[in-house]
Amino acid sequence: MSALLEVRHVSKHFDLHVQNNKRIPALEDVSFDLAPGEIVGLAGKSGSGKSTLMKCIYRTYLVNAGEIILHPSEGPPVDLVTADEHEVLRLRRTEMFYCSQFLSVIPRVPAVDIVADSLRRRAGDTTAATDTARHLLGQLGLPTELWDAFPATFSGGEQQRVNVARAIIAGPRFLLLDEPTASLDVKTKDVVIDLFLELKARGTAIVLITHDPHT
Repeated sequence: MSALLEVRHVSKHFDLHVQNNKRIPALEDVSFDLAPGEIVGLAGKSGSGKSTLMKCIYRTYLVNAGEIILHPSEGPPVDLVTADEHEVLRLRRTEMFYCSQFLSVIPRVPAVDIVADSLRRRAGDTTAATDTARHLLGQLGLPTELWDAFPATFSGGEQQRVNVARAIIAGPRFLLLDEPTASLDVKTKDVVIDLFLELKARGTAIVLITHDPHT
Protein backbone atom coordinates (compact mmCIF):
# COMPACT_ATOMS: atom_id res chain seq x y z
CA MET A 1 0.00 0.00 0.00
CA SER A 2 1.40 3.43 -0.94
CA ALA A 3 2.25 5.86 1.82
CA LEU A 4 -0.03 8.69 2.88
CA LEU A 5 2.87 10.38 4.71
CA GLU A 6 6.62 10.15 4.13
CA VAL A 7 8.96 11.57 6.76
CA ARG A 8 12.49 11.77 5.36
CA HIS A 9 15.65 12.60 7.37
CA VAL A 10 13.95 15.20 9.57
CA SER A 11 16.10 17.11 12.05
CA LYS A 12 15.06 19.90 14.40
CA HIS A 13 16.89 22.00 16.95
CA PHE A 14 16.01 25.02 19.06
CA ASP A 15 18.30 28.02 19.49
CA LEU A 16 17.92 29.80 22.84
CA HIS A 17 18.79 33.38 21.99
CA VAL A 18 18.43 34.56 25.57
CA GLN A 19 21.10 32.02 26.60
CA ASN A 20 23.86 33.06 24.19
CA ASN A 21 22.31 31.09 21.32
CA LYS A 22 22.56 27.80 23.15
CA ARG A 23 21.41 25.02 20.79
CA ILE A 24 19.06 22.27 22.01
CA PRO A 25 18.85 19.26 19.65
CA ALA A 26 15.34 17.77 19.47
CA LEU A 27 15.25 15.45 16.43
CA GLU A 28 18.05 13.93 14.39
CA ASP A 29 17.56 12.19 11.02
CA VAL A 30 14.05 10.81 11.65
CA SER A 31 12.45 8.81 8.82
CA PHE A 32 9.30 6.67 8.53
CA ASP A 33 6.31 6.04 6.25
CA LEU A 34 2.65 6.00 7.23
CA ALA A 35 0.06 4.18 5.12
CA PRO A 36 -3.73 4.72 5.06
CA GLY A 37 -5.35 2.75 7.88
CA GLU A 38 -2.07 2.45 9.79
CA ILE A 39 -1.29 3.57 13.35
CA VAL A 40 2.27 4.61 14.21
CA GLY A 41 3.06 5.08 17.90
CA LEU A 42 5.81 7.47 18.98
CA ALA A 43 7.50 6.05 22.07
CA GLY A 44 10.20 7.40 24.34
CA LYS A 45 10.81 9.19 27.60
CA SER A 46 9.66 12.76 28.23
CA GLY A 47 11.83 15.21 26.34
CA SER A 48 12.83 12.74 23.63
CA GLY A 49 11.16 14.77 20.86
CA LYS A 50 7.82 13.01 20.34
CA SER A 51 5.65 16.12 20.52
CA THR A 52 8.24 18.09 18.57
CA LEU A 53 8.03 15.57 15.71
CA MET A 54 4.24 15.75 15.74
CA LYS A 55 4.33 19.56 15.63
CA CYS A 56 6.82 19.43 12.76
CA ILE A 57 4.45 17.18 10.81
CA TYR A 58 1.55 19.55 11.49
CA ARG A 59 3.88 22.46 10.57
CA THR A 60 3.53 24.20 13.93
CA TYR A 61 7.35 23.99 13.95
CA LEU A 62 9.61 24.40 10.94
CA VAL A 63 12.24 21.69 10.60
CA ASN A 64 15.94 22.44 10.10
CA ALA A 65 16.46 19.60 7.61
CA GLY A 66 14.47 16.91 5.83
CA GLU A 67 11.17 16.45 4.03
CA ILE A 68 7.63 15.68 5.21
CA ILE A 69 5.62 14.60 2.18
CA LEU A 70 1.83 14.37 2.47
CA HIS A 71 -0.14 12.67 -0.32
CA PRO A 72 -3.55 14.41 -0.43
CA SER A 73 -6.71 12.75 -1.65
CA GLU A 74 -6.57 15.06 -4.68
CA GLY A 75 -3.62 16.71 -6.36
CA PRO A 76 0.13 16.14 -6.23
CA PRO A 77 2.18 15.33 -3.11
CA VAL A 78 2.98 18.29 -0.85
CA ASP A 79 6.18 18.81 1.12
CA LEU A 80 4.91 20.29 4.38
CA VAL A 81 8.39 21.68 5.06
CA THR A 82 8.39 24.00 2.05
CA ALA A 83 4.65 24.50 1.38
CA ASP A 84 3.33 28.03 1.79
CA GLU A 85 1.05 28.91 4.68
CA HIS A 86 -2.12 28.95 2.56
CA GLU A 87 -1.46 25.39 1.37
CA VAL A 88 -0.77 24.19 4.91
CA LEU A 89 -4.01 25.74 6.17
CA ARG A 90 -5.93 24.12 3.30
CA LEU A 91 -4.50 20.70 4.16
CA ARG A 92 -5.40 21.19 7.82
CA ARG A 93 -8.98 21.86 6.78
CA THR A 94 -9.26 18.96 4.35
CA GLU A 95 -6.72 16.25 5.17
CA MET A 96 -5.38 16.23 8.73
CA PHE A 97 -6.33 17.09 12.30
CA TYR A 98 -4.09 17.60 15.32
CA CYS A 99 -5.53 16.61 18.71
CA SER A 100 -3.27 18.03 21.42
CA GLN A 101 -3.39 17.33 25.15
CA PHE A 102 -5.11 20.65 25.75
CA LEU A 103 -8.28 22.15 24.31
CA SER A 104 -7.67 25.52 22.67
CA VAL A 105 -10.80 27.11 21.20
CA ILE A 106 -12.52 30.46 20.74
CA PRO A 107 -14.05 31.56 24.08
CA ARG A 108 -17.80 31.57 24.64
CA VAL A 109 -18.60 29.02 21.93
CA PRO A 110 -20.76 26.09 23.12
CA ALA A 111 -19.13 22.66 23.19
CA VAL A 112 -21.54 21.18 20.63
CA ASP A 113 -20.71 23.94 18.13
CA ILE A 114 -16.96 23.46 18.65
CA VAL A 115 -17.30 19.76 17.89
CA ALA A 116 -19.65 20.24 14.92
CA ASP A 117 -17.57 22.93 13.23
CA SER A 118 -15.24 20.84 11.04
CA LEU A 119 -18.04 18.55 9.84
CA ARG A 120 -20.26 21.55 9.18
CA ARG A 121 -17.56 23.17 7.04
CA ARG A 122 -16.91 19.98 5.07
CA ALA A 123 -20.47 18.76 4.61
CA GLY A 124 -22.35 22.08 4.69
CA ASP A 125 -25.27 20.61 6.65
CA THR A 126 -25.56 22.42 9.99
CA THR A 127 -28.36 20.28 11.40
CA ALA A 128 -26.70 16.95 10.58
CA ALA A 129 -23.34 18.16 11.92
CA THR A 130 -24.93 19.28 15.19
CA ASP A 131 -26.80 15.98 15.56
CA THR A 132 -23.57 14.03 14.96
CA ALA A 133 -21.74 16.21 17.50
CA ARG A 134 -24.39 15.53 20.14
CA HIS A 135 -24.22 11.81 19.45
CA LEU A 136 -20.42 11.80 19.83
CA LEU A 137 -20.51 13.82 23.04
CA GLY A 138 -23.05 11.36 24.39
CA GLN A 139 -20.86 8.40 23.45
CA LEU A 140 -17.93 10.04 25.24
CA GLY A 141 -19.94 10.57 28.40
CA LEU A 142 -20.13 14.36 28.46
CA PRO A 143 -23.26 15.27 30.45
CA THR A 144 -26.04 16.69 28.27
CA GLU A 145 -26.27 19.85 30.38
CA LEU A 146 -22.74 20.73 29.25
CA TRP A 147 -23.33 20.39 25.51
CA ASP A 148 -24.43 24.02 25.21
CA ALA A 149 -21.97 25.29 27.83
CA PHE A 150 -18.56 26.88 27.26
CA PRO A 151 -15.60 24.43 27.60
CA ALA A 152 -13.50 27.03 29.45
CA THR A 153 -15.54 26.12 32.53
CA PHE A 154 -15.03 22.34 32.11
CA SER A 155 -12.76 19.99 34.01
CA GLY A 156 -9.70 18.55 32.26
CA GLY A 157 -11.48 15.29 31.50
CA GLU A 158 -14.55 17.09 30.13
CA GLN A 159 -12.37 19.26 27.89
CA GLN A 160 -10.58 16.17 26.64
CA ARG A 161 -13.91 14.62 25.60
CA VAL A 162 -14.64 17.73 23.52
CA ASN A 163 -11.13 17.61 22.07
CA VAL A 164 -11.45 13.98 20.98
CA ALA A 165 -14.94 14.52 19.53
CA ARG A 166 -13.86 17.48 17.40
CA ALA A 167 -10.84 15.52 16.15
CA ILE A 168 -12.79 12.55 14.84
CA ILE A 169 -16.20 13.95 13.83
CA ALA A 170 -15.29 14.64 10.19
CA GLY A 171 -13.30 11.41 9.73
CA PRO A 172 -9.99 12.99 8.68
CA ARG A 173 -7.63 11.02 6.42
CA PHE A 174 -4.74 11.74 8.78
CA LEU A 175 -4.94 12.20 12.56
CA LEU A 176 -2.23 13.35 14.97
CA LEU A 177 -3.00 12.38 18.59
CA ASP A 178 -0.94 13.67 21.53
CA GLU A 179 -1.96 11.86 24.76
CA PRO A 180 -5.65 11.67 23.75
CA THR A 181 -6.75 9.61 26.79
CA ALA A 182 -4.60 11.20 29.49
CA SER A 183 -7.45 12.82 31.47
CA LEU A 184 -10.14 10.18 30.91
CA ASP A 185 -11.58 7.44 33.10
CA VAL A 186 -11.15 3.80 32.05
CA LYS A 187 -14.67 3.42 30.61
CA THR A 188 -14.28 6.51 28.42
CA LYS A 189 -10.80 5.42 27.35
CA ASP A 190 -12.31 2.21 25.99
CA VAL A 191 -14.89 4.23 24.01
CA VAL A 192 -12.18 6.52 22.62
CA ILE A 193 -9.99 3.57 21.58
CA ASP A 194 -12.95 1.95 19.80
CA LEU A 195 -13.68 5.21 17.95
CA PHE A 196 -10.06 5.48 16.81
CA LEU A 197 -10.11 1.85 15.65
CA GLU A 198 -13.27 2.56 13.66
CA LEU A 199 -11.49 5.42 11.92
CA LYS A 200 -8.50 3.16 11.25
CA ALA A 201 -10.77 0.55 9.69
CA ARG A 202 -12.14 3.25 7.37
CA GLY A 203 -8.63 4.18 6.24
CA THR A 204 -7.60 7.00 8.58
CA ALA A 205 -3.85 7.07 9.22
CA ILE A 206 -2.89 7.90 12.82
CA VAL A 207 0.28 9.07 14.54
CA LEU A 208 -0.12 8.56 18.29
CA ILE A 209 1.75 9.63 21.42
CA THR A 210 0.70 8.07 24.70
CA HIS A 211 2.20 7.10 28.05
CA ASP A 212 -1.06 5.41 29.03
CA PRO A 213 -0.61 1.60 29.15
CA HIS A 214 -4.39 1.23 28.74
CA THR A 215 -4.09 2.76 25.25
